Amino acid sequence: MYDIILIGIGFVAVHLFKMMRLYLVLMEHRIPFWEFLLLYFRTTLVNLIIPFKLGEIYRIEEISRKTRVWQVGVLSVVVDRFFDTLALFVLLLPTELILGHSVSKTTGFFYVVLLLTALIYLAIPGSFAYLNQYLIMRKSSARTMTALKGLDVIKKWYDFTRNLIKGRSMLILFASFLGWLSEIGTLCLIESFMGNGFGPADFAIYISSVFQAGENQLKTVYTQIGIWALAIGTVIGYLVFAMCRLAESAEKKAAWQKQQNSRM
Repeated sequence: MYDIILIGIGFVAVHLFKMMRLYLVLMEHRIPFWEFLLLYFRTTLVNLIIPFKLGEIYRIEEISRKTRVWQVGVLSVVVDRFFDTLALFVLLLPTELILGHSVSKTTGFFYVVLLLTALIYLAIPGSFAYLNQYLIMRKSSARTMTALKGLDVIKKWYDFTRNLIKGRSMLILFASFLGWLSEIGTLCLIESFMGNGFGPADFAIYISSVFQAGENQLKTVYTQIGIWALAIGTVIGYLVFAMCRLAESAEKKAAWQKQQNSRM
């Protein structure tokens, strides 16, 4: 029972920090916290049910609907994944180099994706200013207008992304580290509960199994725990939300009736 309680606390900590990271990304769009909480529960639940992180498509749609800006739906998920992967990469790389003296395909893939994403993001402001000036000053054709419109679209997407992380990128990264450290601790507790050991090499194998086709007992158990916990949390969340709405509606109705009686 003591181990089960610790696993439960660890699981709550994992999703608390992951939820905090996404909330920091979407902070400027002022989604009511209770609605954001339900959004996180149901989209994370779908993400656990659908393999290979394809549930992120559903999260994009839900965030787009809440913010009413579809670019924010796409870019908030991209930014969330970027910082999540960056923290994971920083934890995985030294572990693999120290223990195995080699880098796994998964970690190498993370490195390529992170590097390309960072280079593209950093290159856009300077490249946009130069190309925009060059096309305006030296060209005057239909293709030039198309190119200028394309540059304008790229700049708008860049501005959306910058607004999502401006002034809080380190907080987002810190929440990502806390999320992964909590997850490592929870995985260690689960393996201990099952009578197995868990070390850095086991964590690297677990991560590889998440992103590659293949069976892994720890991944299966952790995913099942996540599905059940989030399903229960989602149901409870919606019940509480509905009760609060009913109470608020009854309160407004009572206030209206009181106002009508006072007029009579």
